Amino acid sequence: MRTLPAWIGVVAWCLYYNGVSSQTRPKKWRDDERCGQGYLAEDGNPAECNPDGIHPCCSPANWCGITAAHCDCSACVDYRNSDTTVCERLTADTGTFTSPNYPNNYPDDLNCRYEISVTPPKVIRLTFTDFDLEDNHDRVYVYDGGTTDFALELAQLTGSSIPDPVTSTGSSMTVKLVTDHSINMKGFQADYTAEDKVCESLTADTGTFTSPNYPNNYPENLNCRYEISVTPPKVIRLTFTEFDLEDGYDRVYVYDGSTTDSAFEIAPLTGSRIPDPVTSTGSSMTVKLVTDHSINMKGFQADYTAEDKVFAECAVGQYQCADGITCIDAWKRCDGKDDCMDGSDEEVSRCACQDIPSSLTMCMGIGYQNMTLPNPLDFTSTTVAQVENSTIFSTLSTLADSKCHPRVRDLVCATIVPRCESSPNLRQQLPCRSWCEEVKFSCEKLDSWSAFPSCEIFPHANCNNVKTSTTPEGEECFDGNGANYRGDEARGPVSGVGCDRWDDDPTFIAPYPWANLVDNKCRNPDAYSFSRPWCFTSSEMGFEYCDVIPCSDNGCKDPGHPTFGKRRPILKFHWPGETITYTCDTGFKFKKDSPPTKAQCVINDTTGEAYWATKRPYCEVDQTFKLQNDLLSTNVYAKAVAPTASLGIKAYVVNIINLDEKAEQIVTSFKAEYTNHIFSTSADADYSGGFPRTEVKLDSTGEVTWPITSLTTTTCTLDPFLFPHDNMTCAVCWKAGEDYTIECSNSTTHKDRDFLTCQNNAKDIIKGEWRGKATLSTINNTACLTMTLKRDPTYHYSTTISPCLILIVLMVITFIMPIDKGDRIGFGVTILLSMVVSLVVVTGFLPVSSALPFIAMLIIVCMALMALFMLSTLFIIIIHDKKGPVPKWVRTLFLKNIARALLMGDLTKKLKSEKPTRHCKIKKVNYIEGHDNHSSDMPIDGASSGEDNPSLNTRNEVGTALMGLKGSVDELKVSVRQLSGSIDAMTHADDDDEVAEYALLANVLDRLNLILYIIAICVAIPCTMLIGRPRIIPS
Repeated sequence: MRTLPAWIGVVAWCLYYNGVSSQTRPKKWRDDERCGQGYLAEDGNPAECNPDGIHPCCSPANWCGITAAHCDCSACVDYRNSDTTVCERLTADTGTFTSPNYPNNYPDDLNCRYEISVTPPKVIRLTFTDFDLEDNHDRVYVYDGGTTDFALELAQLTGSSIPDPVTSTGSSMTVKLVTDHSINMKGFQADYTAEDKVCESLTADTGTFTSPNYPNNYPENLNCRYEISVTPPKVIRLTFTEFDLEDGYDRVYVYDGSTTDSAFEIAPLTGSRIPDPVTSTGSSMTVKLVTDHSINMKGFQADYTAEDKVFAECAVGQYQCADGITCIDAWKRCDGKDDCMDGSDEEVSRCACQDIPSSLTMCMGIGYQNMTLPNPLDFTSTTVAQVENSTIFSTLSTLADSKCHPRVRDLVCATIVPRCESSPNLRQQLPCRSWCEEVKFSCEKLDSWSAFPSCEIFPHANCNNVKTSTTPEGEECFDGNGANYRGDEARGPVSGVGCDRWDDDPTFIAPYPWANLVDNKCRNPDAYSFSRPWCFTSSEMGFEYCDVIPCSDNGCKDPGHPTFGKRRPILKFHWPGETITYTCDTGFKFKKDSPPTKAQCVINDTTGEAYWATKRPYCEVDQTFKLQNDLLSTNVYAKAVAPTASLGIKAYVVNIINLDEKAEQIVTSFKAEYTNHIFSTSADADYSGGFPRTEVKLDSTGEVTWPITSLTTTTCTLDPFLFPHDNMTCAVCWKAGEDYTIECSNSTTHKDRDFLTCQNNAKDIIKGEWRGKATLSTINNTACLTMTLKRDPTYHYSTTISPCLILIVLMVITFIMPIDKGDRIGFGVTILLSMVVSLVVVTGFLPVSSALPFIAMLIIVCMALMALFMLSTLFIIIIHDKKGPVPKWVRTLFLKNIARALLMGDLTKKLKSEKPTRHCKIKKVNYIEGHDNHSSDMPIDGASSGEDNPSLNTRNEVGTALMGLKGSVDELKVSVRQLSGSIDAMTHADDDDEVAEYALLANVLDRLNLILYIIAICVAIPCTMLIGRPRIIPS
């Protein structure tokens, strides 16, 4: 249902229309464009204005009209100015957009807009590719700029016909879609592109146009085009009568057709010279003017006229485009790029591949099966039959049958039936120009060659070429003059140096883009100045022919070296007339009656075969030279100067006399021999220079041997850290003087097989507890006999290390002894002093150095631990006899928790919670030796105070009894003393409970010390090994 917004205080009505009406309903507006009160519409209500017409507003005078405000009455709102939603914002220079839900139907009651903006100062060209809206009820409005202002409306579109393209005047455009509540359609799809601004559109068959502001200066930053179209099928001829632009910065571009695509550019123009006339291929042309931001000039004035099309006459090597007036190079046809303005050179139907028919027997087996026509000889010959019927086909067949070049037939066929490649795209491949140039050099003297086109019509890239030829042996070779050689040879064979790069001289290679002058490879770009592949070199001539074998020319192969000699130059192929020179190696000469030292490559007149005119010579030893070189050469012997001697040494250790590791010295008995070959090159038997004054052995071969047997004392390098697993290195070295060189000997002495040489340079040696190897080496003109020794640790483990370990274990006894025994401290001090003695013993075996052995550092650490735990033991002894109860936290921590952890149980259970009640008192008994204690009676059995004088027997018995009694009394005295001590203890029974708690605490601490001591010793061993090891600092 349609709504009519009423505005208070409004004299007239303005209709907000959203396209909901249908053709069956009565109209709400009048055809006479009267509106308001007093003018009724078909529905019986006051008439409104047609919202889709050009007068959508009702004025106070009851007329439908339009103003800048889109309404002639105050407070009236045009329905097209109502709020709309943004469907899409498009900011790229090209793009595509569609109606909502496209290709499905758009929704009801839609009012949304598309905002398009491109790069200034370009304009927007809008093209609908699909359009289907409910006719007269759903509409598309196109506005110029970023607004929906009715005054800027460019087009109002409805129905199902595809509208014409719409172009904005600026770089922005707005498209609005408005639908009603029923009958929805598919909608639309539209493309837009950013185009240069149109300065002027010219549609007459003749006319004149100028640059903006002409004859005054054109504006800055201008980019606009002139679109010219005339009556088809005429073409346009453009003539400039005035031309003045800033040279190099402001330009006029002329395009063939209604486009500014660079592929259709006819001419770019700049400067102040009037250009030549320009002609289009069709009935449209575009002229674009582009200026920069400074230095403006007068501009241009141009005339154009429509002329009849004149068809071009294309020459050999050209292809005529479908427009009939454009000729392009034949090799550009079907190359994947549109070279014709109409694109006819890349049409699939014109580039399709065809099979080479079997009837064309001349071209069977040429390396490919597919062809494409027309060929570059005649663009009208599109079938094989037309090719065979051409006037030059018979002449080309004669050329193909000639033997002027091995590949002439392939070249002719590749020209008349060009190769066609279908993958990845259809592509024509004409013969490469280098191939043509090579064949031309060999065949141009034939009459039939005149029928073949110029080699300049052939391309040098993306072309058809033959594979590099090879000899029967498989080596690369070249045909003709080698202009088509593509091998990798890149060396001057005579000078032996590499070729120079071709691009080092750009001016030379510029005329030869077809010659494949890449890197420094051998090529022949100048076929008439050079007969075969060559290259620039740094030799005296500046260039050299390359050593590439010709495929068909006669020549001589490389003869190889003579025995004990050489030849020069060394080439794979020698041309007739070339010579080769033989030489013998140093110390050799040509044998008597040997062939000449030079040989020439000649041709046999009968067979035409090439061969060497002379055989290869033979070299033999030149005894005279050898004698002079060996004995009399100044490089070997000078009479006034002693010759430099080369000494070969061999030696071994006979015995180790004494080894003092503390002093780091070793006394050894060794045997060495020096060998000198000075007499091998001297015939002077009285020669005495250069030898020490000692006994030597002179062999018949001239070899001199100097045996040395001696005792030597040398210093050693001892590494004591892992004592007794330490090692020691001792070296006995000999250094040669400036006139001598010393090196190890390669041979042993047959009389003494113990000598160490270069091949056998190591031998085992043993001295007491030391074992190792003796090694012979020579370096920096110094020979060394190096003894690397390692100690056998058995002795020191037994006599030095084990006592230390036993003492460390015995320290445990300190924690096992009763606490109240004062011998604990004395025992511990004894162990500590014993460790000091062990430390002195260990260090007494080793030299004084900056590094202590591991065992010595471990002893020091253990001594420190022993001293620490001795102090702890003293503390335990002190608190053991302390009276009174321990603090509650001590009782809980030590007597309960730590005691349990040490497997001693809960010691708090042994403590009494309260003091016991005394039921009796024990009187203290004092006993003094020699007096009876009156507190107790001691009756003696068998004695009575009432008896009178006994008899003798009785007295004897009494005496015996008294003696026994005396012994009993002595025992009693001892018992009384013990009883006295017990009574004293009982007397102090009130303090027993207090003393027991500290005693228990002392027991717990004692057990804890034992555990900590064992742990500390175990941790000390790896930590001492890690911390005490000497650090090796890289040099």
